Amino acid sequence: MWQMIALSAFVVSVSGHGRVLDPPGRASMWRKGYPTPHNYDDDGLNCGGFHTQYGVNHGLCGACGDAYNMATPRTHELGGKYGLGIIVAEYEAGEVVEMTVQLSVYHKGYWYFKICTDPTSESNQECFDEHQLELEDGGYLYYPSTGGTFTVRYRIPDDISCEHCVLQWRYVAGNNWGICEDGRGELGCGDQETFGACSDIKITPNKYLSAESIPLPLSAMIGNFEGLLRLLRKENVAPYRSKPKRKHNNKKNHRQPRLKGMNKSKKRKKV
Repeated sequence: MWQMIALSAFVVSVSGHGRVLDPPGRASMWRKGYPTPHNYDDDGLNCGGFHTQYGVNHGLCGACGDAYNMATPRTHELGGKYGLGIIVAEYEAGEVVEMTVQLSVYHKGYWYFKICTDPTSESNQECFDEHQLELEDGGYLYYPSTGGTFTVRYRIPDDISCEHCVLQWRYVAGNNWGICEDGRGELGCGDQETFGACSDIKITPNKYLSAESIPLPLSAMIGNFEGLLRLLRKENVAPYRSKPKRKHNNKKNHRQPRLKGMNKSKKRKKV
């Protein structure tokens, strides 16, 4: 029993660390040459620490990794020290893009990305929950197998566009011993240390029209060919008609064929 408690206390005291390098998080923009304040602890935005997150704030965390009980605007949110609102990447709706994450210390777990399309609502987690990025191969959670730098491909939702979106990264570590939902005690269950970051991005509409974007009445009629013909007649547009095939003359020709090499006049017989 005492061994289990000691193990739990040891694991909690160790900090896992991570940052978003592409598109760079607000705390890490200086590493990419942006004229922003330097945050040398940009891989340590862990919601104020394990005790603050769960003992004080009941598991809550600021949108960008700050302690939830900080005065607003929090340090890494818009209006805070690092929340300058500089757009660091532009994507297209429906595009598959690469996100680069660096784990300076590995403690199992997983991460995910979400998007809030209204930067003025970034302090409201519900805004981010509306759009979670899907991995290119499906699913939403990425489980790194070790520390280091990872470039992972995600698909931007095809139904959003914004001049200024906020990309949220959440890394939920798995190094704590806790009680699982089925009552078992296991590493990775229960409350876990959490890290966060925010990046300011822009998303443009998809260049190709989807079926939903075709205006009525065409979108209502496009499902069947007869409806399309009715629309063409209404707009006085003649539908395409193929050129009629030439009919063959099936009448018999009763003329006798001319013999090859025969002159027009008959030759006289020699006497």
